[in-house]
Amino acid sequence: MRFLHTADIHLGAVPDAGKPWSKERADAIGATFRKILQDAVDKEADLLLIAGDLFHRQPLKRELKDINYLFSKLTHTQVVLIAGNHDYLSETSSYLDYPWAENVHFLTSASMTSVYLEDINTEVHGLSYHRPEIREPLYDGCRAPSDGRYHILLAHGGDALHIPFRPTAFTGSGFRYVALGHIHQPQVFEEVPAAYPGSPEPLDRTDTGPRGYIFGEILRDKTRLDWVPAASAQYVPLSITTDRNTTTPQILDIIRPELTRHPGDIYKLRLTGFRDPEITFDTESLKNAGRIVEVIDGTEPEYDLEALERDHANDLIGYYIRALSSGEEDPIRKKALYYGLQALCSTENR
Repeated sequence: MRFLHTADIHLGAVPDAGKPWSKERADAIGATFRKILQDAVDKEADLLLIAGDLFHRQPLKRELKDINYLFSKLTHTQVVLIAGNHDYLSETSSYLDYPWAENVHFLTSASMTSVYLEDINTEVHGLSYHRPEIREPLYDGCRAPSDGRYHILLAHGGDALHIPFRPTAFTGSGFRYVALGHIHQPQVFEEVPAAYPGSPEPLDRTDTGPRGYIFGEILRDKTRLDWVPAASAQYVPLSITTDRNTTTPQILDIIRPELTRHPGDIYKLRLTGFRDPEITFDTESLKNAGRIVEVIDGTEPEYDLEALERDHANDLIGYYIRALSSGEEDPIRKKALYYGLQALCSTENR
């Protein structure tokens, strides 16, 4: 039995709101989800598992109608899904009374329930969120019956506010697979077997690294799992080391080739090293150089200690330099020296 497992799609989310590329990122979430559905067709998946947060918030009926149409086209694939903490089933949720296509099975109960799919001898267990936070460990003690069926658990959560559990606790539970959701970083636990597929598209600057879904196959004696990349873009850390002679235009010349190497990616730029104490880098110009979502200036001023000591031989700055410059080279002492000089020099300038 072949299955495709995804979670945390967050349809309707607008990553990097306010940035020039934010609408493109929002559109990419839907486009990647449609690509995953097409992969289910191409890979002849028997089962599509969606472990919560299909939507970023309460879906509208017209949105469910669009999604249901896409599901209905999966003529070879059964779809089983649950609601997560973002698209939880409120009292007025459009999820509750929506007439899904015959191949779609929504486990809407707030307590553990299941659906048996006879054609593939598979029973999928799970529950849906009916509020945005659930602090009770509702999956504790979940065990699959020994009845000859393939048993799969859909489980959304894994932190203190969202059904706390440890994925490894499902080891020996009898489930042939535990399809996890809520954690956006992909993680595979072969010994369970279980996996967080991660969000198919990165949703904010903390979602670094590749994004994708799980394609698996339940065989007679084992469950095989493959993580498949799917995202159209990544948040990429970009670090530039500067020195006393580095200028903002020079940094721009360094990063521009990187920004064009993968045009769809979004970058988090960090400046490290030293700079001339008389300048500060123009972080706004750096942000406007391309898809740069943040610039962190972690540089430190690099002082000409000999010139400073000569100019301030008989005042506090000179005494401070001599006191911290004596002895062996020590990175911590050097950092303290530079921080102290920065404070003393700024006070003198005022």
